[in-house]
Amino acid sequence: GKEKIILLAIEDITERKEIESGLEKTRKELAAIKIIVDEAGEFAESIINTVREPLIVLDRDLRVVKATRSFYDFFKVSPEETIGKLIYDLGNRQWNIPKLRELLETILPEKTTFDNYEVEHDFSAIGKRIMLLNARQIQRGPGGKEKIILLAIEDITERKEIEAGLEKTRQELVAIKKIADEASEFAESIINTVREPLIVLNWDLRVVKVSRSFYNFFKVSPEETIGKLIYDLGNRQWNIPKLRELLETILPEKTTFDNYEVEHDFSAIGKRIMLLNARQIQRELRGEERIILFAIEDITERKNIENELVKAKAEAERANIAKSEFLSRMSHELRTPMNSILGFAQLMDMGELIPAHKKGVNQILKSGKHLLALINEVLDIAKIESGQITISSEPVEIYGIILEAIDIVHNLAESNRVDIKSENLIAQKLYVEADNQRLKQVLLNLINNAVKYNQKGGSVKIQCTVQKSGNSVKDGEKINGNVIRISVIDTGKGISQEFMNKLFNPFERIGSEQTKTEGTGLGLAISKKLIEAMSGRIGVDSEAGKGSIFWIELPQAEGQENRYEGISESTKQGTKITQEIEAILYIEDNLSNIQLVEQILETHRPLIKLIATTYGNNAVQFAIDYKPGLILLDLDLPDIHGSRVIKLLQADPKTAEIPIIIISADIITKQINQLMDAGAKDYLMKPIDVGQFLKIVDRTMNKRRKD
Repeated sequence: GKEKIILLAIEDITERKEIESGLEKTRKELAAIKIIVDEAGEFAESIINTVREPLIVLDRDLRVVKATRSFYDFFKVSPEETIGKLIYDLGNRQWNIPKLRELLETILPEKTTFDNYEVEHDFSAIGKRIMLLNARQIQRGPGGKEKIILLAIEDITERKEIEAGLEKTRQELVAIKKIADEASEFAESIINTVREPLIVLNWDLRVVKVSRSFYNFFKVSPEETIGKLIYDLGNRQWNIPKLRELLETILPEKTTFDNYEVEHDFSAIGKRIMLLNARQIQRELRGEERIILFAIEDITERKNIENELVKAKAEAERANIAKSEFLSRMSHELRTPMNSILGFAQLMDMGELIPAHKKGVNQILKSGKHLLALINEVLDIAKIESGQITISSEPVEIYGIILEAIDIVHNLAESNRVDIKSENLIAQKLYVEADNQRLKQVLLNLINNAVKYNQKGGSVKIQCTVQKSGNSVKDGEKINGNVIRISVIDTGKGISQEFMNKLFNPFERIGSEQTKTEGTGLGLAISKKLIEAMSGRIGVDSEAGKGSIFWIELPQAEGQENRYEGISESTKQGTKITQEIEAILYIEDNLSNIQLVEQILETHRPLIKLIATTYGNNAVQFAIDYKPGLILLDLDLPDIHGSRVIKLLQADPKTAEIPIIIISADIITKQINQLMDAGAKDYLMKPIDVGQFLKIVDRTMNKRRKD
């Protein structure tokens, strides 16, 4: 038993050890993965709660699983109104947006990811917004069966507004620059995107950066520009005094300056006019570094257009002045000979003539008055169409002006055996806002037409009514105050409906084929223009065989002392002045006109002495020497204009109280108003109407004597 043996059993546990080691490693890896998963979950949660963009997580049924705090803040909603809800039902179904449905139900199932999907919608809480949506469809859970949708929302409303206009971009430039000053790529994008030439200088006025449009506009390269002193650019072409003033004097004090105009002649692009907007910016993150940013707007073409407009306006004004002077001259040249023709014809008609001569004189008067009416109407329509008519609105008492018009047409009505009646002319005084002379002109035209186109034994009625609701129009807007309607009603043949639209057209003489009445066809066209210029309306109601009603409507005005002094019976018959010798001074360069006035006075007012002079400069001395009770004054004198004579007479205390009556062929309303304002008491148009002349002389001389 001394021999010993050793039994050695060998078990191969290599694989087991490897398995155990693998299991341990797996456990460690699983633990590490769990840590990573937990950290990833926390990290994802942190991202969701940190990002500024609204972010929302949906399940496969499109119900909200999670939303970021920024989502609640931006869309003004609470978690209770959001979590678990179908996305389309959010905000009382405000999220039921067709384009959002298209993204979630059509695009994502096919693509699983989609960026920059633009949606525009008007929310009740935050208003109209434009959004960019980035969407991801993610598989989760065992076998990837669980699906979620991650939806990020970027509000681009303000960016869209900025892109909408370059002007707004410029206004926002300072704010954008402050926010993005250190974001070089963003700044580079702005510089290279704007269409205006843009240049950035350092504090030494050397070029740091310019936009692509700067190179294109000024025909230069980067090598010729970057790092150069701005005044040295283009072979020192930029050494412009006004640019130096902006950069070296204005900007150091103001730090910002807009619309600074600089004009310069460049060799490459010629003479240009530019507006500079400049900003001095301190870059705080880089210490004391400062830069100057200025944008250049080329306004050369705009300036050229403005200059052309100024020239065109000046030309138009010169043309208007020339037209006005031409009208005035034509008026004077046409009316001056008519004054002698009609004046002497009236005097002859007032005397004793054999029947043949009487008939001839009547024909002269008839033809002369027709020619005068034609001259007046042609000049009127020319002035209206050229904008030379001036309307001076004031409160005008209707009753008096209607009586004046009736008085003037009275003789024609008697000769045509037409009865003129006035109805509903209310006892209380009614005023309209109108030009006294122009309103009388329109009324005369309407009443005169009613008499001319009436039948023998017919009648004309003038009615006046107040209408509570106004239909008058001024500057394109309806006037809501009361209006006064003046109607001229005749018993003539009336007007067929087919002619009604042509009635107020120039040179249209409706019914002229049925009557021998003379006319130009301008009266109603002129009347329409004048009434509309006085903020009123004019129209006609007529039917063939039943007469016509021509009416005008004007805004009612507050009453004031009436310019009209009334027409008394004594005035109609020609009131005689007091039986004592008095003098009238007539300043007139046309001898035939002097002879006419002299003969009128000798025939009808023999107790009045006429003193005449053909020059205006001696008017004051004549007035002092002869002490006239009245001065008759022509405007077109050889040595001085009549308006200057008025000033001379008004300036001397010895002559300032003598009444002045203008007798002229000039009929420019604006000039008449200026002369009346300067001191003239009245204005008589040539040719002189003898009856009207005597009325004015009588009234003025009697008033002078009473004073």
